[in-house]
Amino acid sequence: MNINPIIQTNAGGTFGISWDGLQQGVAMPDPETRFALSGGVLDVAETVPVWGGVGISENVPANPVVNVASSGGRIAIATNLTGGSTAKTLTGFSVFDQAYGMVNTPQSPVPLASGGMQVMFYRLGSMARIALKMDPTLAASLYNNPISTPVSWDFTNQQLIAFAVTAVPVKVLKVYPSGCMTVNYAAGTGFATWNYNGACALVMI
Repeated sequence: MNINPIIQTNAGGTFGISWDGLQQGVAMPDPETRFALSGGVLDVAETVPVWGGVGISENVPANPVVNVASSGGRIAIATNLTGGSTAKTLTGFSVFDQAYGMVNTPQSPVPLASGGMQVMFYRLGSMARIALKMDPTLAASLYNNPISTPVSWDFTNQQLIAFAVTAVPVKVLKVYPSGCMTVNYAAGTGFATWNYNGACALVMI
C-alpha cells in the first residue's frame, strides 16, 4: 500500500546539491584554529573602512596605564609585506566571524568597521583557512599545481593576484573563479556591496 501522509517539498531555487562557493572574509570552522580568532581596534586615522578579507597590520596595544579602555591591538590596513614598525606590514587578515560590531545598511549591505571600531582577524601563522578575494585570472595558473605555489597580494584591491616580486605567506587550498560572494567598495560613496559571482580562493594562513 503506497501512502503519502505528509508530502514535503521545497520552494523552487532554494536548495541545490551542486552549489559550491565561498564568501570572502569567512574562516572555515576548524576546531583546532577557532581559538586563534583575535580582535583589535581599527586606528582612528584610517579613512577607509574594513570588511572581511582585508589585509591588516597589528601593533602592540597602547600602554594600559595610559589607555585603560584598550581592548586589543591597534589595527591598520596593511600596505606592504615587509617594512619597519611604522610601515603597516601585513600581519593577518580580517574576517566577518564574530564581528558583531560591524555596521551594514540597505545602501551598504556588507558589514563594515570604521576607525575606532572592533575588527576581528586571524594572524599569519595561525593555520586558519580563510576565503580571500582573488583575481579570477589567477585560477588557471593554480590548477593542479602545489598548494605552495607563490601568489601575491594586491593591497589596493584587497585580493590575491599572480606572483609578483614578493609572495604572500599563504597556501592556496582551492580556487573558485566564479560563484562566490566578494566585496565591491565604492570610495566615492563609502558603500560596500556584494558581488554574488566573484572569484575566491580558500587559503591557509
